[in-house]
Parts: sequence; structure tokens; C-alpha cells
Amino acid sequence: MSSQNMQNEKEELLDINKASEQDMLGRKISKSYVSKIMEYREITGGFDKLEDLKRIKGVGDATYQKLSKFLKVGSAPTKKVLNINSADELTLKYYGFSKKEIKKIQTYLDKNDRITDNIEFQKLVNKKTYEELKDLINYGGKK
Repeated sequence: MSSQNMQNEKEELLDINKASEQDMLGRKISKSYVSKIMEYREITGGFDKLEDLKRIKGVGDATYQKLSKFLKVGSAPTKKVLNINSADELTLKYYGFSKKEIKKIQTYLDKNDRITDNIEFQKLVNKKTYEELKDLINYGGKK
């Protein structure tokens, strides 16, 4: 395959961070997945990598493989700040927290009312999660 053909093929993929609902539906992506993709973008600001699709309920390996034939991350997302003290379970999942981390955060908030700073936050999540999200976390407000 020539580089020109590869370029044309790549251009046909929709940018998951910019594509409209109609664009995705036009590619025969089911309405339920389109709605979840739009919801993810609304909550987090967008996808850093296509694999983030797997954070969406119902998107496993097989569905991811199908969706990756139509979508790409063509533009960097403008990630939204995460208010850790008021975020619900779905929001935490979309930001990439594991089930174990979500449970630890919820348990901590039930006992302490709020997480006040990066020092407390760092104790609740693994190092990788902390490093990825530390600059996006807002500690204002309470649950």
C-alpha cells in the first residue's frame, strides 16, 4: 500500500474528540455507543487515546476493535478539571480510576467528608493514576 493510500485511509477515520453525533451515526456506529462517547467527552473533555473507549460500559475488546476501524484521536482533548469530592462513580471511571481506587475514594469520603489535597489523594490511588491526574484534581467543595 502506498503512503498516499495510507494517508487517505487515515483521513477517513473520524476524530473521536471532534466528530459530531451525526458523523458517527453516519458511519453506522450505534446510537447507544455514540451517546456514551458524547457523554464521555462532556464529562472528561475528551479522549487522550483511543483505548480510553474501554472505560465506557459495554465497550470491551471486540467492540473496541470494531470502533477503532472508524475512529482515531486526531486532536488533543482539553481535559476538564475533576472535582474529586463530588465526582460520581461514572465520572471517576471515565477519568481512569480502577474499581478498587473508586471504592477507596468513596470509603474515604464517607468517613472524612472530603479529600483536601494531593497528599491525601496520593494515598488513595496507585502511583500511575496519581501522576496522570494530579494536575486535573480540584479539592474544593464536598460530597
